[in-house]
Amino acid sequence: MSQFWQFSEVVLRRLFEIITGIPLVFWACVFFDVLGFVIGTVIWYGPQLQRAPFWAWLFIPDCPLAALLGIIAYLRLRYGYAPDWFTALASVSCIKYGIWTVIFWGTKWATTGEYLPIEIGLVVVHLALMFQGVLLWPALMTVPVPMRLMAVAWLALSVYVDYGHGFHPALDPSITPMQAGSWAAGLTVLLGIAMALLVYRPTPPPPGIGA
Repeated sequence: MSQFWQFSEVVLRRLFEIITGIPLVFWACVFFDVLGFVIGTVIWYGPQLQRAPFWAWLFIPDCPLAALLGIIAYLRLRYGYAPDWFTALASVSCIKYGIWTVIFWGTKWATTGEYLPIEIGLVVVHLALMFQGVLLWPALMTVPVPMRLMAVAWLALSVYVDYGHGFHPALDPSITPMQAGSWAAGLTVLLGIAMALLVYRPTPPPPGIGA
């Protein structure tokens, strides 16, 4: 397992360096993340935001906000900021909402047998969102565990607001709030365990590792 993680760490670090090191690739990612944030917030969540109280706005556009947090985290790392609780928040948000969306549409397809092109596109986009969060994991090894768990605590608060106060995303009739909430809570717990178990390395690895 340790050899597998060492290999995975090297691969993830190099992929991250490729993305952030090639300007055309990096700024294309920035463009599409910002575009996804704007479209998702305005079109997908816009009507819900108009009806919601101001205090709930931070908890409503889950996936668009995760994309925005993710690209800000990438920008911060690219320009020399040390990984911190914000990096952890961006990572776990991208992973959680990426996986949640894939589960959501997969369940809808299995229940109804209907596969709309836009739904397939959303799954592809959210797999990319999840991958964006996974690429940040090696950087999180320098973030103390309490800071990582602070990020997970925010996700837990989001689950409470979404499903305790009814601010969860619009659901297909084939999916109940109980189902959607259980996925959100389960993913939050799993990410909390992962953040607690992820190796803590106070200083970055030497340049020869994953450079």
